[in-house]
Amino acid sequence: MLKRFQYLIFFILSIQHAYADMDGRWQLIITGSDQLEYGTEFLAGGVTIPWQTILEFNIKNSRFDKGTGTARLLPDMTTHSRPEGMFDCQQEPGIFASNSGQSFTMPHLRYQAFPMLGEVKERNILLKPYLDYPGNYFAVLYECSTNDGRGSVWIERSPRIARELGKRQNSQSVIKDGIYSVNIKEVKNIPPGPELSFPLEDGYELMLTDEYGARKLHYHLTRIGDE
Repeated sequence: MLKRFQYLIFFILSIQHAYADMDGRWQLIITGSDQLEYGTEFLAGGVTIPWQTILEFNIKNSRFDKGTGTARLLPDMTTHSRPEGMFDCQQEPGIFASNSGQSFTMPHLRYQAFPMLGEVKERNILLKPYLDYPGNYFAVLYECSTNDGRGSVWIERSPRIARELGKRQNSQSVIKDGIYSVNIKEVKNIPPGPELSFPLEDGYELMLTDEYGARKLHYHLTRIGDE
């Protein structure tokens, strides 16, 4: 009987030791970029918008204690052209009107800070950012132009392609003195979504790229201190 009791104590202490390393302050950094473009498979110009979301939370006695989230657009935007050198693109200032009727200057990020709930499930963390529908998103305005004669094909076909891809994209084109120009406004959702789950492991990393390579994501989870 004494042996069984000693074994039970040892088993409980082993469990406590195994989960003790979960307690503390944790940080999940989601670094992403979205390649936005106006065009077709062979004729397109656009910009790549980088952004970052940081989720921080506490684990106390192996339970989720509290958490917060922040997001920002990163400054190192880049441009691209297909074929190379045909389009000149740049980000432009503008006004974005949300569905609620509010107006913001672009580039605009819906939430720069938000609260977060969570739950520890065995050795996994389930995070539940509190973001109203449709979640977090950014809105940008950019302009692409070309003096190439194929610009007429580019302008004629691009709006149809945009609708087929289901983008929230508005555009306004101008043809003047042999220059084909288009101003494009795009709205893009960014992670996190309603919830996400990861192994609660210091240094855990995950990299994702969508089917067309237009979105790249890097998740990095670290334990940053004691609770």
